[in-house]
Amino acid sequence: MAFENIIGQQRVRNFFEKALKSERLSHAYLFVGERGVGKEAIALELAKALFCEKSGACTPEPCPNCMRVSKLSHPDLHFIFPAPAKVKDAEQIQIFESVAANPYLRAELWANPMISIEKIREIRRKSSYKSFEGRGRIVIIVDAERMSEEAANSVLKILEEPPEKMYLLMISSRPNLLLPTISSRCQLIKFEPLKAAEIEQALIENHNIEQEKARLTSRVASGSYRRAIELLDENLQEMQNQSLEFFRKSVQSEFTQILYVDEVLKTCQRDLKKIKDLLSLLLIWFRDALVFRETDEPNQELLIYAGAFETLNNFTQKFPDADLQSAVNAIEESLEQMSRNVQINLILIVLLNKLRTFVRR
Repeated sequence: MAFENIIGQQRVRNFFEKALKSERLSHAYLFVGERGVGKEAIALELAKALFCEKSGACTPEPCPNCMRVSKLSHPDLHFIFPAPAKVKDAEQIQIFESVAANPYLRAELWANPMISIEKIREIRRKSSYKSFEGRGRIVIIVDAERMSEEAANSVLKILEEPPEKMYLLMISSRPNLLLPTISSRCQLIKFEPLKAAEIEQALIENHNIEQEKARLTSRVASGSYRRAIELLDENLQEMQNQSLEFFRKSVQSEFTQILYVDEVLKTCQRDLKKIKDLLSLLLIWFRDALVFRETDEPNQELLIYAGAFETLNNFTQKFPDADLQSAVNAIEESLEQMSRNVQINLILIVLLNKLRTFVRR
């Protein structure tokens, strides 16, 4: 059955299942949401449902059409991704193979690739012919915000005069960079961040990860299954230690904090993703401390940092009046500011000062 391998996103799945059943699909959709929440995975499942020889009911053995969609080799499926002007065949194969292996983890080989006008012109040319197998065409454009100005204007012409039986699925994590005239001509489909429990279950089932590690990883991933998979290669224990060191610096002098922030930025190489991971772990720590303090008989099963039971006990005894809820709010606010491109060093210094105030209250 279509969409059964999708993680979460039940609302989006229900929407497309109803649209397919009633045969009322729009000619153009804009999928928006953070990276790694399933936008490309849903797009491919929609293609399977449209091309499936058994109307989306070919499980457990997928039909040849569904197999070809999974491998991005179906002649009526066009998968467009940002790339340099000249792409080697081996590089394109690598991209396609990564999507076929896991649509949540498409390979990214270049720093600032673009979607060129040539790619869109090719689609417009093909759309003037009948589809190979008579079921229509599906065009998936990932990272659509990376279209060149010429490419975007060419897509706009497709939207203004949509070819018969061609479905355009545009995918973006930064829709504000798209032309408003493009966004307004597409049906908007919003993808929410995945729930931690959904990511945890997927990690256990798909990657055979032990539950404690899956639980911590899913909460650090901030709703992105892609980020959760990437974190499997990270040393979470070391990251936990770094987050606790951040907390320890919060109760020290302002001068020490400034030096420490410089050290953190250097260690993380100003990688925003790593710094957000550090704060996410710190957020989990304070939430655990809050649960520990407010529970009459603290249970390790209620804690994410289950291995830090003794440390949490010492902390709550040393700082019994700490304003933990305000600390949690301050960390969440700092993570939000990072998403708005506020200066990282300023965010971290302000956060350290706030934590010192809340902890030593």
